[in-house]
Amino acid sequence: MAGTKQVDTDVRPKYYEVYGEQIANGNKAWLLAFSMAAVALIAVGMALFIRMQPPTVIRIGPSGEAMVLGKPIPGSKDASNRSGTDAFLNQAFVKRFLSTYLNYAPANVDERWAASLNMMTRNLRGYTVKAMKDGNIRGKIDDDQTQSVFHLHEIDPSPGDPLAFTAYGVKEVHHLKDGTEVTDRLVNEYHVRLIADQRSEVNPDGLWIAEYGERSLDGERRDQILAAVDSDSSKD
Repeated sequence: MAGTKQVDTDVRPKYYEVYGEQIANGNKAWLLAFSMAAVALIAVGMALFIRMQPPTVIRIGPSGEAMVLGKPIPGSKDASNRSGTDAFLNQAFVKRFLSTYLNYAPANVDERWAASLNMMTRNLRGYTVKAMKDGNIRGKIDDDQTQSVFHLHEIDPSPGDPLAFTAYGVKEVHHLKDGTEVTDRLVNEYHVRLIADQRSEVNPDGLWIAEYGERSLDGERRDQILAAVDSDSSKD
């Protein structure tokens, strides 16, 4: 028809790109490849970091609690909460144990022995309690109205082991025998070995009594300790 302008249906947009779809897919592929490469690098870095870390070691303490070695306990700022390195505190712990364990009377023996047993490791505590039951030690204290007074003479660290100590002292045991009060003076050598642990609310000292033993002394050494204790008592 005259005057009618034919519309070109093949007219393309102003910014039409012939291979636009292929270019867009290629860009997506490159972006995905770079993303995967970054993820792979991060994974390799984490694997190397983990391999460089020391193995996790879990220790079961004498009281049955589990702890991870190398990590401070909750509330601590550093590893200084590990005890066993202070000779003065170690010796004071031993003195407190001996004083609590060896000084008693029928009225307070339960309280004192409970405190002493709680200072021991679990296995030593079980062994001590069994020995007390087998020998009826607690019953004899009531039957004989036994009272023990301990005088510490000296305490020395064992050579080569800063957590082991040898103490010397006199234990005066007052008890009834056939209606008469009798006093026995026992001069003993005491062996005490500690084991160090992390300080905690349950065990603020971070120490346990791992070994305890005593033996009677005689001869010149016995007389020397008796004389020293008597001399110290006369000054009080």
